[in-house]
Amino acid sequence: MPLVPALHFSFSWFALPLLAAGWLVSAHQVLAGAIHPAVEGLSDVHGMDIVVGNGELYALLVGKFAQLGGGMAVAYLVSRDGGQRWSRPLFLNRGDEAPPMSRRGNDARLALAGSRLLAVWQARGELPGAGPMRIAVSGDGGKTWREGANPAAGDASRNQSYMAVAADAGGRFHLAWLDDREENGNSQGLHHASSRNGGSHWTAETTVDPEVCTCCWNRLLALPDQSLALLYRDSEPHDMRLSRLPSGGTAWRDQGPVGISGWHFSGCPHCGGGLAATGRAGKAVLHGLTWTGKDNTAGLYYSRSGDYGRHWSSPFFLGDSRHKESDIAARASGEVAIVYTHATSLGSPLYWLHSRDQGRHWSKPSALTAPDAKADHPRVIATDKGFRAFWTESREGGGKSWTMAVPSL
Repeated sequence: MPLVPALHFSFSWFALPLLAAGWLVSAHQVLAGAIHPAVEGLSDVHGMDIVVGNGELYALLVGKFAQLGGGMAVAYLVSRDGGQRWSRPLFLNRGDEAPPMSRRGNDARLALAGSRLLAVWQARGELPGAGPMRIAVSGDGGKTWREGANPAAGDASRNQSYMAVAADAGGRFHLAWLDDREENGNSQGLHHASSRNGGSHWTAETTVDPEVCTCCWNRLLALPDQSLALLYRDSEPHDMRLSRLPSGGTAWRDQGPVGISGWHFSGCPHCGGGLAATGRAGKAVLHGLTWTGKDNTAGLYYSRSGDYGRHWSSPFFLGDSRHKESDIAARASGEVAIVYTHATSLGSPLYWLHSRDQGRHWSKPSALTAPDAKADHPRVIATDKGFRAFWTESREGGGKSWTMAVPSL
């Protein structure tokens, strides 16, 4: 039996998945107009990450910039007004090094610890579609940057991707990534290292799981009890799985599957999950967002855990297999927000729903875009002024724009 209470909802959900999915589609009340933040010279976005701290929003964008003749670059920006206006881009990759190789899902990542920042992205390597991690670090709040160390010392192939980063309360940075050092071909290993000095030096890498899915994003989260949680997609079965590193520990503990389990699949769904936490160390609640392609239960699900992932509530169905790309975030007050796309014949509009009581009750889903918008890979960020949703959106004639919205509670 799960250790957390059953979920309750402030509205009625249909029992059958197909009916539930149909209800979600019809609940189209646009809460806020999409905003396209002005970024000097940006013409096409290939990757993004957003973090919050010190009353500011920090962004890492990978895209094409006019300042570089339309070339690809990794740009760092800051917003001091909740995302309405952004600073001029500061380019982190040098012109004499391999250009960044980024696509949505395999995004560049950013982490913040006080005045220290860590940025990581995949650079183009010798083989097509492959390349090593590049790391940039700042010790002065992003004013100046320098090159950091790559901790993947055991990967002779120099091909690391699908990175996840986090900063804990002690100021340590944590980095997880995929590589195929065992040359399995149809799977990769998931590895982790940490740094106490802002990313200049790293601990010896450890393997969290030697065989995981090759192309699904991972989520790394520092928890209230100073432990670390890592949500990823396993290889066989293709379930979302949680591993946890206790505070002060060196060995990762397998906490088992999150959401629907038992999906046997030979390919890659290109879809990871979302992870957030609310509460204090002794009363923390984990919030998991997972997608599965398993027959008869395919779709997007939410689950909550009151014991750091050892037991989870029954998965709560959010939408069928077309509700694939999603994210989750939480505020200290106990508010939780979910964003997801819904693929239709018109496009892939973006929806959001929220809870005020740590996931026990949920609002009705509402749309953040028009029905024909082609949104993808959304992120939701918890700030002291509420939530912010960010995503990329395909434009007429090609390319993607960086887009955001301020959902109303």
